[in-house]
Amino acid sequence: MKRILGSVFVLCCIALAVAQARPQSNVVGTWDATIDSPQGQNKAMLIIKKEGDKLTGAMKSPRGERPLSSVTLNANEITFVMNANVQGQDMVFTYKGKVEKDSMKGDVDFGGFATGTWSAVPHKDDGSTPAAASAAPAAGGGVNISGDWAFMVETGQGSGSPSFSLKQDGEKLTGTYKGQFGEAQVNGTVKGADIKFVMKISAQGQEMTITYSGKIESKDSMKGTAALGELGEATWTAKRK
Repeated sequence: MKRILGSVFVLCCIALAVAQARPQSNVVGTWDATIDSPQGQNKAMLIIKKEGDKLTGAMKSPRGERPLSSVTLNANEITFVMNANVQGQDMVFTYKGKVEKDSMKGDVDFGGFATGTWSAVPHKDDGSTPAAASAAPAAGGGVNISGDWAFMVETGQGSGSPSFSLKQDGEKLTGTYKGQFGEAQVNGTVKGADIKFVMKISAQGQEMTITYSGKIESKDSMKGTAALGELGEATWTAKRK
């Protein structure tokens, strides 16, 4: 009886070891990854290796290769983390998902500024390269603020609700303003989570420069202060339309 029980125990241990090893062997290799963020879809090459008992990896795109700071696998649940510097700001992208027979998929957190989804299939070498610049969202604390925004501006003389149509290209910001001063062109910068832009308007026949400065809080909200020339200072908040 003891011999039988001992054999059963050994077989159970072997089965458990095989069950744990199988998913690990499934994830080792090169994968074609698709990352969907609020700013659109990105492509990258996910490379996972096994070094001893440890999994390591990297994310590769036309801008280069970024190592994964950690890769963990628990049964069929995978988590891998990538550190990135976006416009001078250190950020951590955390990917979590499930491993299936010939695919992986899950959710990704872009440093707390945005979330998205990801999927991966075994790489097929067709001579093409990943189309995306990286597996991260665009500059601006991880958030691209291109789009239409509704502002609420509070001054000592009252409030206003102008609208802005913004276009972000890297650190460069352009756009248009519509409000009680008519329409005007906007030019500025986005550096990390910091935003600053300037516009020139005509108030009662006089040219005036207005400067907005603030912080990007998320993909859908911003806030800050504005220098209104001779009209003084103001505070503002903005929501994506």
